[in-house]
Amino acid sequence: MKANVLSHAIIRREWFGHYIYPLLFCFSLLVSLGAYLTLDSLQTAVDDYINDNQKAMVGGDVVVTSRQEFPAEVNQWAADLPTENVVRDRQFNAMTYAGDASLLVRVKAVDVNYPLYGELKLANGSTLAGLKPGQVLVERQVLTGLGLQIGDQMTLGESQLMIADEILEEPDRPLTAFGFGARVMMLNNDLEATGLMGQRSRVNYRLEIKSSDEQSVVYLNQLNKLTAASKINVTSVNDAQTSISTLSTNFLKFLKLLVVAVIVLSGVGLMSVVKAFVNRQQHTNAIRRAIGEPIKQLKNAYYRLFLIMTLAAVVLAYGLSQWVLYFGYDAFAAIIPAQVTLSISWLSVIKVLVIAAALTLLMTHSTIQSLSMIKPVAVLQQQKQTTSGWYFSKYWLILSGACLYLLMSLELSSWWLGLQVSIGLLLISVVFWFFSQLILRLLKMSINRQWINHWLFKLSIQNIFRKGNQSMLFFTTMSMAVMVMWSIAALNHTIDQQLISTYPEDSPNMFILDVQSDQHETLDELIVSPVTYYPVIRARIESVKGVPAETLKDQLGNYDNISRIFNLSYGNEILPTEQLIESQTSNRLYTIDESQTASGAVPISILDSFAEYLQVSLNDEVVFDIQGVPVKAYISSVRSRYQRGPSPFFYFMFQPEAMANAPQIQFATAKVDAEVIPQLQTTIAKQFPGITTLNGASIAKQLKGFVDQLTQLVQIFTGLSVVAGVMILVTSLVSTSQDRLQESAYFRLMGMLTKDLYAINVIELLLLGMLAFVSGGLLGLLVSYGITTYWFALPFVFPWVVSVWSLVVLMGILLLVSYLYGRFVIKSNVMNMVRQLV
Repeated sequence: MKANVLSHAIIRREWFGHYIYPLLFCFSLLVSLGAYLTLDSLQTAVDDYINDNQKAMVGGDVVVTSRQEFPAEVNQWAADLPTENVVRDRQFNAMTYAGDASLLVRVKAVDVNYPLYGELKLANGSTLAGLKPGQVLVERQVLTGLGLQIGDQMTLGESQLMIADEILEEPDRPLTAFGFGARVMMLNNDLEATGLMGQRSRVNYRLEIKSSDEQSVVYLNQLNKLTAASKINVTSVNDAQTSISTLSTNFLKFLKLLVVAVIVLSGVGLMSVVKAFVNRQQHTNAIRRAIGEPIKQLKNAYYRLFLIMTLAAVVLAYGLSQWVLYFGYDAFAAIIPAQVTLSISWLSVIKVLVIAAALTLLMTHSTIQSLSMIKPVAVLQQQKQTTSGWYFSKYWLILSGACLYLLMSLELSSWWLGLQVSIGLLLISVVFWFFSQLILRLLKMSINRQWINHWLFKLSIQNIFRKGNQSMLFFTTMSMAVMVMWSIAALNHTIDQQLISTYPEDSPNMFILDVQSDQHETLDELIVSPVTYYPVIRARIESVKGVPAETLKDQLGNYDNISRIFNLSYGNEILPTEQLIESQTSNRLYTIDESQTASGAVPISILDSFAEYLQVSLNDEVVFDIQGVPVKAYISSVRSRYQRGPSPFFYFMFQPEAMANAPQIQFATAKVDAEVIPQLQTTIAKQFPGITTLNGASIAKQLKGFVDQLTQLVQIFTGLSVVAGVMILVTSLVSTSQDRLQESAYFRLMGMLTKDLYAINVIELLLLGMLAFVSGGLLGLLVSYGITTYWFALPFVFPWVVSVWSLVVLMGILLLVSYLYGRFVIKSNVMNMVRQLV
């Protein structure tokens, strides 16, 4: 027992006597474990919120949704239910105004017993039951946007409405960071007086029903029978999707996958620290073995020390995570509901403890097991000993792969998906590994073939390939991180320059919805600038090449939803932002095919992206359902958009004679001075209450703000891989310190100056970092250029400022690391080594 205590005391004294080892050990684990603990606690909080508030977020036990008004039989069925158990919910966008100020709002009309579950929180503590006829509830954005206060009047459609209270929280709207239009809530009884419903082309109808589990099954069966011939969606509370479940949960999982990769990288840094410490203790361990200390006792002492350090790292990670959750709440506001209380989950702490312990045992096993190879006689006689290498048995590799797969499967809640992601990560790593091998071999070739003759550069490059130096791993890690971060930055910069900061000069910046044909002349006079009108026909796809849309829904990809309502249009010319890429007759939008028209089919033109999604080509048949009337069509041409952005487009175009008499609505676009848009919106809202006008530049900035929040989170957690890469570099420097010291001593004996010793380390790290940055940047350039040009069809804008600053920051970090290493490791110890050699 005393021998064990003494053994542990000796190792602890040596470990803490050289502060660099415990410092690097803890820091290697701290960043990755802290990030994982933070995200896992966030995900646990979100999952708990969803479980506790699922009914409130969905709105009821059974929910019926449609983009068209419910059939009479559904309305009659709902009318027979107890009034207190049913809420009719209708939502649409409209313009409201007060005085000379106007605002785009999202109107929500409900019954007085809303909500069936949860609580509608209002500023004055009142309830919807206290709302009188002609009164509405609004969000803060409505008050500030129109310059109003509670009790003031606002105009919506043809009605003058009084603001009764301010909405603080809606139970079925947990996320408010995205979506266009501030909320205006009113009673269904007041909706008809506005005169808006008959003029709306985009109304969401909902029927929310409260019931017991047994009643829900009965209601679902009855509703499915009533809606079998329509496209109405009927779901139970357990099957319904909410914004928080689709966005928050999936995005947090994505961020955690990034952090899992950082955990793996931090394990490599851990391995380097342990290897450096054990090699430093080689002489001490030989003496202990020579005086009879059992090898098992020696190994256990090391295992115990490293596990204690792992526990300390987890405690520090807990503190870091608490700090992030307390001060960094705003960073997660876009994906976390305001009602969620952020705190560390003890289940997450246990998971982190298990992950940290497993990582430590895996990464220290090889080095600690190498203690069995110590030969006390050889060490004590100062014979040259081979330090432990980086050899891993096939069993170790299989166990490591199994641990990665297990972690991925648990995170994704799917064994099959976990296998796919694990294999994908390994394949990406292998590709970057070979790419790094190619770059570094070219660098080595420059030395072997005498392309570089300066002696300092030659020595620095030779250091890169020193045995035990993790140059390859650092290069691979850094280039991967740079590629991801540079791609995101380049995409963000291009979109900002093309669509946000400098709105496209030739693109319309004012969009006018729900226009009637008899309103054209007045609108032209009000707007003055040229206005382009587009007819819109609402329809569903009935079948494609004879296969029903419902069957194809489960077979096609996630590019779109074939069962939704589509906007069709008609015209004899393609839009200015499109080009004809394929047609039955050269350069003709429509071609009359008698074999097709004989069966009543009409020619259509389809957009290439949607043709690829539907897997159709020229002459293929598509059947549409236009308000109950089937229309058979065949593909006569294929169009492609060569310029994207804020400009209209349609998946399907018909001949005017085929659709001119179909039920339709129109929308229009115009290019006007940005300063006059607010006044035009107010003027149009006063004269035509049924028309909704959108400010394109304003909406683009709002969308950009939301996307920026998500982008920043991705960049932050991707940036952790850069930190992991630097840690790998630092730990590899520490693990090769003895060899570097010995070489430095030889150089000093030959007359090399101290500044030259510094220069060797500086050149080595800066060259390695520069190559990794350029390589990752070039790959990121190819990725972002391809996405920008071929996916978004936008001109690529190179982010010079971001690139230069990123390079300066990386070079600054590497310069600092090389200086500190030279100052505190090489300079402070090299003369002792020289005295030993002399």
